[in-house]
Amino acid sequence: MNYKSEKGVGLIEIIVAILIFGIGISAALKTLPVSSKATSRAQNITKATNLAQEKIEELMGSQFGSADLTAGSHSDPDNPIERIFTRTWTVTDDSPVAEMKSISVDVTYASGSKDNSVQLTTYLTPRR
Repeated sequence: MNYKSEKGVGLIEIIVAILIFGIGISAALKTLPVSSKATSRAQNITKATNLAQEKIEELMGSQFGSADLTAGSHSDPDNPIERIFTRTWTVTDDSPVAEMKSISVDVTYASGSKDNSVQLTTYLTPRR
C-alpha cells in the first residue's frame, strides 16, 4: 500500500502545543503578584519622598525662630496623611555648627516590607 503524506496537525501536536502554552501562562501568572507588590512599594517610596520634600520646603520658608523650628521632635497635625503616611521632623539647634539648625523629616508608612520609611535632612541658618 502506498499512503499519501497526510497534511494537517495531529492530536499529539495539539496536546503538546496546549501543554507548552499552559506552562507559559502559568509562569506569567506567577509573576503578577510580585510585579504588583514592587509597583506598590515604588509608589509608596515616591509618595513618602514627596511628602518629606514638601515639609522641608515648608520649613525652609518659615522664620528661623518659628514654633515648627524649635529644637525637638514635631509631628504633622495632618497625620495620618492619606490614611497610611505619618510625617514627623526633628530639629537640632547648633548642629553641625553654631547658629545652624539640622532638620530631619521622616515619613513612615504601613507596608509589609522592612523599608517603610524615608528620611530627608537639611540644614538651615538665619542668614538666607
